[in-house]
Amino acid sequence: MTGAVLRSEDIALSREIRVLVGAIRWFVDAGTEDELVELLRGGLDWPALLAQAEREGITGLVAQALEGLAQREDLVPALDRWHAATRAVAASNMSALSELAALRGMLRREGRRVILLKGAALLQDEYRGHVGLRPLGDIDLLVRPSDVRSVTGWLRSRGYEPVSPSSPFFSRGVVSFDLHTEIVGSDWVGRKARAFRLDPAALWREATPLEPDDPTTLVLGPVHLRLQLVVHALKHSYSRLIWLVDLALVLRDAPWPTLLEQARASGTLRPLAYAVSVLDLLLGLEVPAAVREELPPFGPLERAFVRLVAERRRAETPGELLVALSIPGAMGKAAYLAELVFPRREALARHYPLTPFWLLYPRRVLRLVSLGLREGCKLWYRRGG
Repeated sequence: MTGAVLRSEDIALSREIRVLVGAIRWFVDAGTEDELVELLRGGLDWPALLAQAEREGITGLVAQALEGLAQREDLVPALDRWHAATRAVAASNMSALSELAALRGMLRREGRRVILLKGAALLQDEYRGHVGLRPLGDIDLLVRPSDVRSVTGWLRSRGYEPVSPSSPFFSRGVVSFDLHTEIVGSDWVGRKARAFRLDPAALWREATPLEPDDPTTLVLGPVHLRLQLVVHALKHSYSRLIWLVDLALVLRDAPWPTLLEQARASGTLRPLAYAVSVLDLLLGLEVPAAVREELPPFGPLERAFVRLVAERRRAETPGELLVALSIPGAMGKAAYLAELVFPRREALARHYPLTPFWLLYPRRVLRLVSLGLREGCKLWYRRGG
């Protein structure tokens, strides 16, 4: 990975973000307690820090870091509000996991299988089973197309409702299930499957049981798990720190030769390079020099994207635009961007369930204008314009 990217000293972060990043570095064993102590000196706006941690999805792990410093030099005030916020995350997660356990019972009875994705797949091992450390916005499941009807029928029988008639997202109170038949996001932009070619048969063949005695609920194999997290985080431009925590936890002991080989074969090498660069800048992730040499060099747009992410500007759209760089050929890139801007009408209908069919594209245009103005204003004000 050559080219003039960025150095960590070039990145200007707010005081709160620097503290949160310091807590993450401590959590993933990339930083020390003494480094965190230095960040806490001089006082903080603690309510603002808590609010920021909640937005970033890292309240529990920051609270855990702060607990270790509570008796040290009076740096940390009472953590009652942090503990309450962590308990709220744990309670929500336990509700979701209880429903997942009920679903697994149905899967066992009918001899079906699903693959657990994203946060829920990491909770047991990477987060050491602490249910308050990693919030689960929903339970993401990879389902075989032939099993979708059975799983959705079970969800409906328990009172879950889709957000639209054709939506795979089912919700009931605070618990939601998001059903996927693929893992790269091609249900929204079909040409994304041409950029990231993760073989569905291989995903299922190499998946392993979440628990040894239950073959119905699987997790992706080690390489596929890492590549899926890389693609997912890029989709959202790493806009929440918890996604960087996920990546740091799984990449710090990555099987690099196999991972690089599979990333190259599946078209996910550039997303992997973005993740490594951002993690290096913010968290000091150590990657062997030989690995860095295998990663592709960045162009000006990619360097600008890495800076945007590292400076925590919370813009969600650039990551999807950068996917085009993983598609070979100018025509392929243009076709992807066209579909990203104006997806298939069926995809829009799922996204805007209450909008009449003839108004879908006008609404999309208004959405794009609004999004452009919002993101433009963010950049203008953050640059002091």
